[in-house]
Formats: sequence, C-alpha cells, structure tokens
Amino acid sequence: MILTVLVMAAALETVAAPVDARFAPLLKSERGFARLGPVGPFYPEKASRRRQEGEVVLDCFVAATGLLTKCKIRSETPAKYDFGVAARVMADRGRVLAPESATVGAPIAVRVPFVLGAPVEVAP
Repeated sequence: MILTVLVMAAALETVAAPVDARFAPLLKSERGFARLGPVGPFYPEKASRRRQEGEVVLDCFVAATGLLTKCKIRSETPAKYDFGVAARVMADRGRVLAPESATVGAPIAVRVPFVLGAPVEVAP
C-alpha cells in the first residue's frame, strides 16, 4: 500500500503542463444551470453569488473509460471559493473527462475553468 502511494506520488510529480478539461454534457434536468457554464450545478454557490470566476488544476490518473481517477488538487485560483472541492466532485462523478488523446493509466494534469456563461452542451 505504501509503495503504491509512493509510486503514484512520483508519477504525479512528472506530469506535464495541464491540459484543458472536457466536460460531460449537462443533464436535461440541469438546463437551469446552463448560465453557469459547463460546470453547471457544481459551480460553488458563494462564487456564483459574487460572480467570481476561477480555475483549478487537478492531478489525476486516466481510467480505461476516459474518466479521471485519484484526483488531487494541485492549484485553485482564487482560494476560499471552493472551486477545488467542486472540481474534485465533478471528476469523481464523471463530469470532468480526460482529453480523448490521454493515455490510459497515465498521470495527467487537467485545468478545470469555472467561467460564468461559457458555452455549454446539454444532453438531449
């Protein structure tokens, strides 16, 4: 167990520059959140009320399904708005995806932008 953690930590240290996240489409039931951009209902309430935008970089691994696993917050800007927590929850729920070109099992750094009014895709 300890060896696995050390290997994962070493792999994450060698991750290249962050790549932009892909977002799963908003669900039909989430259409009302489209004004918050592709992060929809995961946009932190405090940030939404203050019209604050932000960015998170997650260090993760790529699963065979294209989902991100074992994500850790590398950076969160600005702090104190819970963008990091929201990005991790989105990754855990399969709402932030690895780029299609990502290598399965490889460590990856993913940039998750929180931009109000950004273009959004809604599932049919």
